[in-house]
Amino acid sequence: MSDPLAQVLGFFEEWKPSLESMLASMEKRFTDKTVWENVGISKTTGFAEAKGFMDGFAQMYPIQSGEVIVHHAAVNGDVVLTERTDNFYDGDGKLLVSIKLMGVFEMDGDKIVSWRDYFDTAKGFG
Repeated sequence: MSDPLAQVLGFFEEWKPSLESMLASMEKRFTDKTVWENVGISKTTGFAEAKGFMDGFAQMYPIQSGEVIVHHAAVNGDVVLTERTDNFYDGDGKLLVSIKLMGVFEMDGDKIVSWRDYFDTAKGFG
């Protein structure tokens, strides 16, 4: 049996070193039915829709790489909760966006069934 926490932490590690790495990790771990919701902002199903959202995000912010700092994590069965900061950088390594959030991952082995992120939408990104 796969360790859900190790899978989620591995997913975040796969984001390095580039936006392309992050997208490749999403493509590898998403199924056609994976629901990714940035609560209050967007909701996608499957990798193609998620990539479309990321393409739009990258047009707003010229991100080239990202890192995830996990402050706390908890697991209950196949559900992983993560309190974290997602940082996104430009090609020169300048921090463009820093998002403090709480995430919920529902896992099936190494696949993400559902991913919901909750953050202060009134504050926006930054």
